[in-house]
Amino acid sequence: MLWNEGAAKRVILFVMFLARASTAFVLPALLLIATAPVSAASACSTDAFSIDGTSLSVELCPAPAATTAGKAALTETLTVKGQLPLIRAVTVELLPGADTSRTIDDAPLQKLGLARTLHLTIAYRNGAARLEHALLVPGAVALK
Repeated sequence: MLWNEGAAKRVILFVMFLARASTAFVLPALLLIATAPVSAASACSTDAFSIDGTSLSVELCPAPAATTAGKAALTETLTVKGQLPLIRAVTVELLPGADTSRTIDDAPLQKLGLARTLHLTIAYRNGAARLEHALLVPGAVALK
């Protein structure tokens, strides 16, 4: 077996460099991970309401590749137990320099067996979506 002393020294030096570099980069990397603005679980919001004796769940989540060209794509899922969920796409226009951007959405509930419409105010901030206000019409019943 041929032994290349120069190559062996380079390998040893490289391994020593990696050992030092890993301690220099591990802590900052862990801090970056720990302070990430939004985790996948917290990017979504879920609210539950009782409408005419029926329980309705509203979930808002950023869609994959949510932000492009000043817009954020959201997925709105309306669920009533025993019914197929109603899944809708919502777009939020992102305002330059604003911490939070909002949009209004009217979600008809007829496909879920409810003869009402849910008027929603949706907020988008730091990659997370949340329901700020919900109004049931007709009747202008404030739910949130």
